[in-house]
Amino acid sequence: MAPRPTPPGRGSVTMQVRWSDVDLFGHVNNAAYLRYLDDARFTLFSGMGVDETGALTASLLVVVKHEIDYLAPLTFRPAPIAVEVWVPRIGRSSVDIAYEVVDEPGTVYLRARSRMVQLDSATHASREFTTQERASFEAYPGEAPELHPW
Repeated sequence: MAPRPTPPGRGSVTMQVRWSDVDLFGHVNNAAYLRYLDDARFTLFSGMGVDETGALTASLLVVVKHEIDYLAPLTFRPAPIAVEVWVPRIGRSSVDIAYEVVDEPGTVYLRARSRMVQLDSATHASREFTTQERASFEAYPGEAPELHPW
């Protein structure tokens, strides 16, 4: 089967479902999904909060909100999944990161959005994005994900 093409503007990070990700109900646990989102976000935006050696930088990008729709059960499997990532909104010191967890045939298992705020590591006050930081987000433009309302 041909790989699902990544839509324009999205980054894509391939991952394996680990046995430890699966809960007693036989599907990927919600906490494991959050790790998938974190891992994908860090892979694409590795300079946000740490340097190339993993040491903390003067600024920190922290999660202040997650919105997640679980759309289909994902079970343990040898075939990889992809976490697609894009940026629907960039503010002065905050950014929204959107995600879809998908597989090769195109099944969407999860759709989500995270609000992140840039903080100064010394004061923990919000800090405006630099031009370089803003450019890293602008490399992945896209519309806000359609999430189910409460």
